[in-house]
Amino acid sequence: MLDGMSLFIGALLDALIGPNLFVPGEPFLLAAGYQLHQGIWTGVLAVLLGGLIGDHASYWIGRYIGTPAQKKLVAWQPKTRRPIARCRHLMYKKGNYVLAFARLLGPVAWVVPFIAGSNKVAWGRFSLFSSVGLILGVGQFVMWGYLLAYGIEQFPLLNQIKSALVEHQYTLLAISVSLIFLYIGRKLRWRLLFTKFTALLFGLMVWANYSHFFFYSDDFLQSPNGQQTALTTVEPSLLDYKVYPGVSNVFDAQAMNVILIGENPRNLMSQLGWIENQTFSRNDIELADYFQLLKDNTPPVSDLFWNSQPQEMAFQLPGDLMRRSHIRWWQAGVEMESQQPIWLGALSYDDGLQVTPYSGIVTVLHSVDPNVDQERDKLAQQVSDRLQTHKVELAALTQPIVLDEDHEYYTDGRILVIRPQVVM
Repeated sequence: MLDGMSLFIGALLDALIGPNLFVPGEPFLLAAGYQLHQGIWTGVLAVLLGGLIGDHASYWIGRYIGTPAQKKLVAWQPKTRRPIARCRHLMYKKGNYVLAFARLLGPVAWVVPFIAGSNKVAWGRFSLFSSVGLILGVGQFVMWGYLLAYGIEQFPLLNQIKSALVEHQYTLLAISVSLIFLYIGRKLRWRLLFTKFTALLFGLMVWANYSHFFFYSDDFLQSPNGQQTALTTVEPSLLDYKVYPGVSNVFDAQAMNVILIGENPRNLMSQLGWIENQTFSRNDIELADYFQLLKDNTPPVSDLFWNSQPQEMAFQLPGDLMRRSHIRWWQAGVEMESQQPIWLGALSYDDGLQVTPYSGIVTVLHSVDPNVDQERDKLAQQVSDRLQTHKVELAALTQPIVLDEDHEYYTDGRILVIRPQVVM
């Protein structure tokens, strides 16, 4: 942890004309915010005092040796030519605003106090408005340092924004690279620019798709395959019966509509004739494996997320590549009343293909039939007809849901509960 003198010197050099071209002040300001969270307020005073002295020293340097110093500065560091010219223009047009908001204007902040002195701005006017700017500029980074120390997860909105940005980082990178390519191409007047831009964007999006499914789809796993975690006691009526095609909350919900109590779903699925699917997060699928699974009409199941975790297993009824019934399972804990394991299932029907946003990318996935109650009732009938060892019940554990902008399904709110029969 930096001490008060180090924070003071860092903020001073960040504000002083010349050294501020090499010394970034942000780490010192963030450190002051981190210390503030620990109850140490002297760090904030140190960076404010360092910034204040640096600003005023730059002002007086500009006041006395401004013109010749500008020529030497530009000759020494040519990259200052543009900020100085921009600063002069802004100082002439919006002088008070520039002084107050300079620290929010990027590289312009390097030379504003110096240019203010060179232009013989009254010292009282400079002191007033630059002090406002100092509080704004230093305050923003101190605040971020405080929030980082406090933990961004403590702020739901910031945490949601962070999750969305992290999840969409490869798509955002693909779009950014393509836009930079388009900008450079327009400046250089490349031929067939739009065609090249479209091809580049398409290629980058294809790579984002391939990378997501075959490289890092297992990044969301909280524990390696096969590693058991302690199960908590839960009350079925309090569980969240929604799953999402991504971790962040920007995606529309899909239905969780089955509960299995007392046994592993593999036993039930095997007895009913369901086929276990591979999933991208739980299985190491290579491209050759993927095409073989397509050939066998058992394509891998894309991941859905419950409590930010992908399904532990998935199954389908025999079908073709376009249409199939399938179910994903998550272990939710132990039922409070029976002390038996609880598994939650998301059961639905694939009906064709569609282009859709999914887990930070835009890809082609199966179109899910929104009438999930129909699949739920089919499974209930299948269990009743074929397994005398299990009993089924439709329990009103959630509210009815209509197909709207937040949900990709509609339901009467009843959950299919499957339990093994107790043998007396």
